[in-house]
Amino acid sequence: MGRVPMEKVRDQAMLCVGRAVFFGYLAISMVMLGSMFDLVLFFRTGAILTLLMAVVLLWFAQTAPSRAPEKTETWLLLEDRHRPQNEHAARVFAQVMQEIYGYFATLAIRIAIALGLASLLPQLTGIRYLFES
Repeated sequence: MGRVPMEKVRDQAMLCVGRAVFFGYLAISMVMLGSMFDLVLFFRTGAILTLLMAVVLLWFAQTAPSRAPEKTETWLLLEDRHRPQNEHAARVFAQVMQEIYGYFATLAIRIAIALGLASLLPQLTGIRYLFES
């Protein structure tokens, strides 16, 4: 595998992991919308669930080197000529997967921190409930 195919692997990994993370955030946002009546609960729910997603992504990043490339969605989307053919290429593939999982885990942690800080704002401003009866 040359340098150009590793960029193909990186692009496909970004697409596959990004799509999975997107659907996770879609689920998190639906749970958050269910608690929209209480702003503190709204932001805290998002922060906790996003931290949970970050933990899962960190676990995937840690276990990426021991996972067989053939068992990944990225592998399935790659053309045959871009798939790792030897042991060295498989290690580089695992490093790319580890890097992509780490990128999304870092992003999730940042979003969780932002949501956690946002959960403090309603308490500081005195506005807790969006819809009061």
